Amino acid sequence: MRKVLVAFDGSDSAKRALQYVIDFARMHEATLEVHLLNVQHAAVLYGEYVNDEMIANMRQSQQQQALESLAWPAAQLEAAGMACQKHTAFGNVAEQVNIAVRKLQCDTVVMGTRGLGNFTGLLLGSVATRVIHEVQVPVLLVK
Repeated sequence: MRKVLVAFDGSDSAKRALQYVIDFARMHEATLEVHLLNVQHAAVLYGEYVNDEMIANMRQSQQQQALESLAWPAAQLEAAGMACQKHTAFGNVAEQVNIAVRKLQCDTVVMGTRGLGNFTGLLLGSVATRVIHEVQVPVLLVK
């Protein structure tokens, strides 16, 4: 059995990556252990009037948003007869994907690309590129 981490951000390319995993499992009659991961960026706070309660409320809201964003892909996997586990994290996407890969002992990462193109990707850097450099397992990018 292969353990696959699907980094899911709700984008169209992430949806295509999920569909690729479903199609691959179906085509090859593979049994996959699928882990869905949504990473939320930490909120940037400005000003002096942010207290601990406000920070806790923002983090709770982000946690809820992350769980809600994983509901659709989990339902798609379930409809395809595949079980999955949902995971959320906060911080840098590449770092959190790497931590999840190690913790869950995944052997493959599947994720979408935003399709920014070469020039924009060079200027902004690419999450996918950072993930490729960060993790020690194969990364399958779906455009």
